[in-house]
Amino acid sequence: MTPNEHNRGPRLLLTGTFKPFAVDNLYSRKESIPELFHNQLTHFQGIYSPRKHYPTYGLHLIAANTPVDATVLDWPTFPRFLRELDRGYDYVGIGSIVPNFQKVKRMTEAVRLRSPRTKIVVGGFCATIPRLKELVDADYVCAGEGIGFMRELLGFPPEFDFVHPDVGDVSVQVLGLPTRSFLPSIVTSLGCNRGCDFCSPTHFFGRRHVTLIHRGQQIFNEMRRLEKKFGATAFGLVGDDNFLANPTRARELRDCLLRSGKPYAFGTFGSADAIAKFEPRELAEMGIDSIWIGRESRFRPYPKNEGTDLKALIAALGEWGIRVILSSILLLDEHTPDNIWDDIDEHVACRPTFSQFSHLSPAPGTPLWEQMERDGRLLTAIPYEECHAFKQPWFVHPGFSLAEAERIQQDAYRRDFYALGPSLARLIVTTVRGAQNFRKSGSPPLLARARQLERRLWFYKSAMYDMELLADDPGLRGVVRELREAMESMVGRVTSFEKTVAAGAFVAGSARRACNRAFGDVLQPRTTVTHYPADWKPAP
Repeated sequence: MTPNEHNRGPRLLLTGTFKPFAVDNLYSRKESIPELFHNQLTHFQGIYSPRKHYPTYGLHLIAANTPVDATVLDWPTFPRFLRELDRGYDYVGIGSIVPNFQKVKRMTEAVRLRSPRTKIVVGGFCATIPRLKELVDADYVCAGEGIGFMRELLGFPPEFDFVHPDVGDVSVQVLGLPTRSFLPSIVTSLGCNRGCDFCSPTHFFGRRHVTLIHRGQQIFNEMRRLEKKFGATAFGLVGDDNFLANPTRARELRDCLLRSGKPYAFGTFGSADAIAKFEPRELAEMGIDSIWIGRESRFRPYPKNEGTDLKALIAALGEWGIRVILSSILLLDEHTPDNIWDDIDEHVACRPTFSQFSHLSPAPGTPLWEQMERDGRLLTAIPYEECHAFKQPWFVHPGFSLAEAERIQQDAYRRDFYALGPSLARLIVTTVRGAQNFRKSGSPPLLARARQLERRLWFYKSAMYDMELLADDPGLRGVVRELREAMESMVGRVTSFEKTVAAGAFVAGSARRACNRAFGDVLQPRTTVTHYPADWKPAP
């Protein structure tokens, strides 16, 4: 080892698991689509499903906040991972979810063969798998917050002043049309302290709401930085499973927007009890334009939902342009063939903008997993690659076979789609409805957002007409027409110009749909490489 090599400090490679995804092979399953919308929220909506690519957020957070030379490799092929590995790293961190277990195992084997001196760290939800360190021959397993873990492992104090990397999701297709819009993301906190027995993020972070950005002013400053760098006024707040659990921070952010008049808007997560502490207008004024609420089930009222009329709450939020993502759980023990559709229909009656129907998922590290393991209900012969909640369960339910469970989930998504229409159409109607109240509010940030909407109105109206043309089912076409007419009642009829735009989009969307039906609709995420030098700081 030369003196320079001795003094250079450790080199760190942080990588996600390798593609391809959403294929049936040793390493993956065709249902494991790395897209939040197409896999979970707009399941079975076909050409109406927005297509997005995402970075591996946690790896970028670690790299940006650990003072060593670090490289983040997003979505590599296996040969690309090997080429990067051959550049010589002291530590390789692999971030993964449970269904990609076999990919992690293959990658650790490659590290041992090609770079035997390199230390291996495995993190992400995959880290909760029992005896993982032995199963994949890792040196370290990081279950929980990874920045402090990695800093301490590399010889630095685990405490840190958080800095945010430039990360976000990229929209690649809307209604079959190619697009390339970037939505910057901000990670304000990690996890949630509610402690629901099934919730992997809650227990992954030790039932703590791990705060990374403590004040509303700091969140606002980060938004201003991202606006300056990317021209963005819309953001995604990811990782924080209950943003409103810190009401002081949320109200301080609202105060910043009221003073500045900035039209910032973001999507986030919130429990019903935390949301209920705010008026819908307050939430809109702090910038919330979409929020994920865990409904779970009428048959098992979790404390976070006690005393909340979710149907009324969602309607009230919609009046202020706040689109709700509503998630429900299928296959609770209380569910029977006689009552499960009552639960699904109650969800649909809430009329959310987006819906998730996931099977009850006993994830390693949760009380639910531990209880089912004690009761002997886990189907241990099912490989981890199939433990993803969007096909069949991996536990014994007294009322449903695995095939019946799969069919019920598919039918629930289809009922939501055909009863309420495409989620994109619901989004437009809710957005337009909110803008009506924005214009009358006298609130500087809401007035600014209303003016933004006016500039985009031609696009929304064209998209609504396009969605009606794309509906190849008469019943669905009627639902989309009702949504279009609801929009027109607020902003006027679709013009000839907007119909012409829609007709062109319809031709392109129809061609894309035919191509998808013939060849499949899997979109593999793009491989990216990001270097963070030891003294990295975000651009001002």
